Amino acid sequence: MTAKKISKTRTIRVGFFTSDHDRGNGIPSANLAFDQIYNDTNETLPKAYYSTKISNNLKIVLLEKDEKVNFYFGYISHSRDTLLPFIEDSETRSERSIPLGEKDWITERTYFLYYYQNDILVLSLNHLGPKANDLASLLREKIESQIYFEAIWKEDSMKELLENNSILRSCDLTIAAPRNFNAANYNLENNLSKQIISMVSGLGGSHLKLYLRGRARPKNKGFSYLSQDIKSSIRELLELFSIGSGGLKIKKAEITEPSDPKPKSLLEQVLVAKKRINVIGAYLSDSDIRTAMISAKIEYKNYISQYES
Repeated sequence: MTAKKISKTRTIRVGFFTSDHDRGNGIPSANLAFDQIYNDTNETLPKAYYSTKISNNLKIVLLEKDEKVNFYFGYISHSRDTLLPFIEDSETRSERSIPLGEKDWITERTYFLYYYQNDILVLSLNHLGPKANDLASLLREKIESQIYFEAIWKEDSMKELLENNSILRSCDLTIAAPRNFNAANYNLENNLSKQIISMVSGLGGSHLKLYLRGRARPKNKGFSYLSQDIKSSIRELLELFSIGSGGLKIKKAEITEPSDPKPKSLLEQVLVAKKRINVIGAYLSDSDIRTAMISAKIEYKNYISQYES
């Protein structure tokens, strides 16, 4: 007789993204890439595409194509090349290792819904799993075309402060790292953000405070005040480690503009939904997480509609 598995609930976090597609320029490249993966073979779902260029055994698996609501549902996953936790018996408090065969590895999943008619990506936020830029890299590899995803923020005006045409005088950051923080779990794109996670990886339980202040330069020098890499790094950290994401905890993120000395806080600006979901045996079911992500999209449908193509 087998023991009955106990059902628990957990909170999942869901983010929302758009691609960099020009709305007036035909079918989005992300749509074309998903279609290619779906149409490549006559096999029934699930259908998988494995990267041949990207490390960590990155792959995408399509579980469903809903032609009524017009979305693809599936997940991306990659392997973890890190030390594993232990299993503890709650009654005896004894611990044992997770058994792995020679050909086995641990993978982390990130689930997605891609609404192909509206070019909206809904993504479960797993700080150890693949990110939106990993999905974009896989899709770019598939069709050899430029594809990028941008997180939807609560206020576009705040996100625009970190974009190419903005000018910032200063940035004040306070970042806390958990004791078990491992920089190897994250693949960042910008120089400053890479340096920051490298610095905090050995500071478990403490805080890193950074105050960055630029100065005006002649226009022929190419930039004024804080450089674009700094702005892109700030944005990357805020989107990757939004409130409640696990990993780094960004306690403070304030910026000032040359025209306005009053600090503006960038915390909690990334649009994130939270949903409770049943967990049985420590795993999420595909159907339950699909339902939760659809519910999150419906919850913010009025706001998200302005980004639909």
